Amino acid sequence: MTDEERYEALNDEVLALYREQRYAEALALIEARGAQLPGWRSDLAHTTACLHAAAGDAPAALGDLVRASREGAWWHPRLLLEDDDLAGLHELAGFEDLVAESARRCEAAQSDATRRPPVVVRPTGPARAVLAVLHGAGQSAAKAVPVWSSAVEQGLAVVGVESSWLSTPTYRTWPDQPAAARDVATALESLHPDERALPVVAAGFSAGARAALLWALQGDPQPVAAVLAVAPAVTAEQVREPAHRPPGVVVIGAEDDLLADAREALHDLPDVRLEVVAGLGHAYPEDFPTRLGAALRVLVP
Repeated sequence: MTDEERYEALNDEVLALYREQRYAEALALIEARGAQLPGWRSDLAHTTACLHAAAGDAPAALGDLVRASREGAWWHPRLLLEDDDLAGLHELAGFEDLVAESARRCEAAQSDATRRPPVVVRPTGPARAVLAVLHGAGQSAAKAVPVWSSAVEQGLAVVGVESSWLSTPTYRTWPDQPAAARDVATALESLHPDERALPVVAAGFSAGARAALLWALQGDPQPVAAVLAVAPAVTAEQVREPAHRPPGVVVIGAEDDLLADAREALHDLPDVRLEVVAGLGHAYPEDFPTRLGAALRVLVP
């Protein structure tokens, strides 16, 4: 198991305990295993701070962040200022200085140097369309592309777009739609000229699904042929008055907390079909390759 896999396993366990409000157990897990994951110091410190704050100990939460900052950790200011768990830290002495220092480090890291080339998988013959895939929050193009790679069997080139937006040194996500649109455009511009002329299907998971859907609704610079979104973290306000209304499919779990928002968001997008998967939470369904194939046969005939 790689360090990344160890971090993801730890994070999943901690998140499950957090949802059950078992904060002390979650903190104990991080205490026992977090030191073995120095590359995720910023992420684990943020999680620890949220756990302490949720348990009602704001000073301890601030202490978690300050200690990590002294060791070089940083967070995008949005992560510190807009996280509901950390709201109780805003008035504490030292929090403002922490945010300012973190912002300086974040700005230094947030540059063209953070932009990564797309991960591209092509069919053996000429591609007939391009599937632009946006990974979920905290994930990567390299992890996302294999989930969607069955599209290659239907003659699509799969392009995994990597977000250039860093919320921590290791956490990439899509909070800024103009930045997301630029990342997608840059990824598509790297393709062969003949591939750039092909129809494009916008796709993604969670935060990436939201960014893909909103990009598709922009209709600029060229209309997107279709959209495929899994568990999109989108609201009705975000999709209001679209410039373009492509057909599409949204797949989401019946147990996903985002389902109600997704239903409302798709109300004014009649050409986007909603597939609700029984018993599924915020994740890909087990039969996703089959669902992907069926959707592509309709959307990109």
